[in-house]
Amino acid sequence: MSADAKKVAGELRAQLPEPHGPVLPGDRQRLLKEHLMNEIHQVQVLTGKAPQTVRPRRNRAWYAVPVGMVAAGALAFTFLAGPGQSGGDTGYHLSAAPVVKVEVGSADGVGALMENVAQHAAEGPATRVGKNQFVYVRSHYSNMQADVGNPLKLKTYYRETWTSQNPEKVQSRLKQPGDDIIWSAPRAGEEGYLEDLRNQTYAALQALPSDPDALLKKLRADAAYSGSSDQWLFEYVGGLIRENILPPETGAAVYRAAAKIPGVVVVEKAQDGDGRPGVALARTDERTHERKELVFDANSYDYLGLRAYLVQDTELGRKGTVTELQAVLDRGVVDSRDETPKK
Repeated sequence: MSADAKKVAGELRAQLPEPHGPVLPGDRQRLLKEHLMNEIHQVQVLTGKAPQTVRPRRNRAWYAVPVGMVAAGALAFTFLAGPGQSGGDTGYHLSAAPVVKVEVGSADGVGALMENVAQHAAEGPATRVGKNQFVYVRSHYSNMQADVGNPLKLKTYYRETWTSQNPEKVQSRLKQPGDDIIWSAPRAGEEGYLEDLRNQTYAALQALPSDPDALLKKLRADAAYSGSSDQWLFEYVGGLIRENILPPETGAAVYRAAAKIPGVVVVEKAQDGDGRPGVALARTDERTHERKELVFDANSYDYLGLRAYLVQDTELGRKGTVTELQAVLDRGVVDSRDETPKK
């Protein structure tokens, strides 16, 4: 290359942006990576495409699925609405992540709290869920948005899910701002994926072990599809609760099993995503210093929602910065993907 050519190339290179853009601090990279990997795992579940060495993490919370990733997968899908036409609201709200007081958690009250929650679940009516019906859940939800060089932000919106009980036919629906999507049955040969879906139906949940120790062993094996940490186990259990309907006996066993997960604590003063007060079963991720709380009403012991936040200052944000919120507003069984539960 001549001297003049090198000079021109250098001038052009100087006008281009840095190849990788701004670099996130270490803690911010780690926590955002955790959230990104969780979303990727959801796509792997919905598309039936998972790494050969790591099974998908089957959290029941749904996420907006990137179109390019879904298009390469095994599911047929249909978009029913464009941005601003779904999710139970006209859109979403983006705001700075709030900072909450980090209450001291205690392991001493875990057994008593979860026994109360388990007894309440066991005494509840057994919901009849037919094979051709759908479990409907409407939530007020907030998730973390990356904003390089600026304080953390939360995207807040309403979302609705219809979870099919018959994976061999047309399946589930997700409706939220910008997304109104129906997933259809996978192609022939996706038996492993079908089995995963069958394991999440009401009938399959009803068949889970009712003994807490036996159930915990099975749930730990399931959670180990994407790792073997106690935090993943805690989040897997939370995923069973958040957008599902548990049979009474199964629900009682799940809550008693949750009390046995190492590192769980009770937080006496907690709030769900809508600010409703409650008491929480919580666990802190040792890697990211993020605490996740499953919030229950302190009197009825109904599940209210989720709250997650940092328990110490990190490069992602200061102590108490909220990273995720959920408030369950409605839950029931319906006959089609266009219905909501009757009041």
